[in-house]
Amino acid sequence: MDELFVEEGTVLSNDKGVAEVEVFPEEKCEECSAKIFCKPNKDNKNIVRAENSIGAKIGDYVRIEIKGGSILSASFVLYGLPLIILVAGIFLGLVIFSSYKLAELYSALFSIGLTAIYFLLTFFQNKKEKNHILPRIVSIKKIN
Repeated sequence: MDELFVEEGTVLSNDKGVAEVEVFPEEKCEECSAKIFCKPNKDNKNIVRAENSIGAKIGDYVRIEIKGGSILSASFVLYGLPLIILVAGIFLGLVIFSSYKLAELYSALFSIGLTAIYFLLTFFQNKKEKNHILPRIVSIKKIN
């Protein structure tokens, strides 16, 4: 069974099936592994972008769910794969630039360049696929 993180908050904006939800910080926020999805804005409010397939409107109090597998996937895309590319780029660069006097420097620059290309491709891919690995709104709660 997949781990499930549940948060509640208020919908701040809604655009093309993706809502920005303000979640209310708790003491356990510092240790939360879902922090990769939750980031403070300029007013220091924690904002989560979530898939809004149930049609929540601005001002609605909603419940969102984040699957543990989504957190693992996002962490691997943001941290694991770039690290693998960086290390592989260094070794590949050492092979490619072995005849040069400053092979280590060229190898390091080559590796950083590969990692930068990876981040650019990931950035543009995420712009194209907005709902790729987003938490989703599962219910709208009534406030009396």
